[in-house]
Amino acid sequence: MKKYLPYLLGLLLIILLVFFFLKNEDNSGSKKVSTFVSLKKEDKNPYGTYVAYNGLKRFFSNARFLTNTRSIADDTLLSQYNDGQLFISIAPQATFYEYELAELMDFINKGNNVFISCLKPGKELERFINVRAGIPPLQSYPFADYGPDTMQLELDSLPLPKAYNTSYPGVALEGYFVSTDRSTTRILGRGSEGRANFIQLKKGKGSLFIHLSPLSFSNYFLLYRDNMAYFNQVFSLIPAGTRTIIWDEHYRKRRSDNNESNGWFRAIMGQKAFRSGILLALLLLLIFTLLEMRRRQRYIPHIAPPQNDTLDFVKTMGLLYYEKKDNANLAHKMSAYFMEHLRSKYHIFSKELNEAFIKEVSDKSGADTGLVSAIVYQVKKVQNEGVIADTDLIFLQTNIEKFYNSI
Repeated sequence: MKKYLPYLLGLLLIILLVFFFLKNEDNSGSKKVSTFVSLKKEDKNPYGTYVAYNGLKRFFSNARFLTNTRSIADDTLLSQYNDGQLFISIAPQATFYEYELAELMDFINKGNNVFISCLKPGKELERFINVRAGIPPLQSYPFADYGPDTMQLELDSLPLPKAYNTSYPGVALEGYFVSTDRSTTRILGRGSEGRANFIQLKKGKGSLFIHLSPLSFSNYFLLYRDNMAYFNQVFSLIPAGTRTIIWDEHYRKRRSDNNESNGWFRAIMGQKAFRSGILLALLLLLIFTLLEMRRRQRYIPHIAPPQNDTLDFVKTMGLLYYEKKDNANLAHKMSAYFMEHLRSKYHIFSKELNEAFIKEVSDKSGADTGLVSAIVYQVKKVQNEGVIADTDLIFLQTNIEKFYNSI
């Protein structure tokens, strides 16, 4: 049975893949548009803020753009200049602690502006500015595929030159203000059903803007018809001389403490396509583990390569001649081997050991001319004399070894 287990598992895998493929073909004839609400400035999907971020760059063409990645109580971005700054945060919810709000108000008081667009402001922010907000239905968040399929927005005529109305056919995922402090708050805009969703609070030389329809700054909304006009109207409320734009990424990622139950894993598992994909990946991992449990091949021992016995033989014979003190015979054999090496490797067949021979050997081998001259002198000496001393033999051997090692 164990012999056929891998084949049975492979057949089961093929059946499952065919099943999921046919199921996906039936459920989706074409590629679905992403409904994930990221609100990231790099995201070009419908509910990213790529268009809004680059729209700000065109709107405030002379401003310097910075990215905030830390708490405003710890970061120094908000204190680099005394005035002329805009801190903008487009996030699912604005979760600020009380000491952070105090820093934020001090920042506004110096002549800067803060623009917060979120679905739900945190309780600390509501208490701090004395407002109460209505929370939209967030059953499918962070996916915008639940709720009314049209969002209506309008801006009041004051302080703008005239009232402005717009809409888009996307999901109306938005918050609204139930009550505000009219002594400190000005209502600037309204959302669906005419409920206030955009307010301004003045503090010192600056202002705090709170907007509860962040999807109105999504790529989908701004690229629908002429909705960029809504964007331009909103940010025309910010002084044109703003020198620094601080785009927030820290608070976009922060979640409130009472929202653990709506974690990212639960949100993903709540989507049918993601859930099927995760279960399929776990199944494939299980099948892979079962298949890899069986050893495929026996261990192959290491076999050492054969040794070069010829070199050992040559060394042994050389030692034998050297022990017998037959220096002349050994020198003749060394010279003959050297000449044979030149013929076989460099095709040098000259019989005259003269200057032309030395130059040819040096040019073809790349060896030093002085070294070749010394070897040729010693070879000629061996041929002319019948006796060679030990020191001359060693000198010949040393020079020939140098020749071999230099090429």
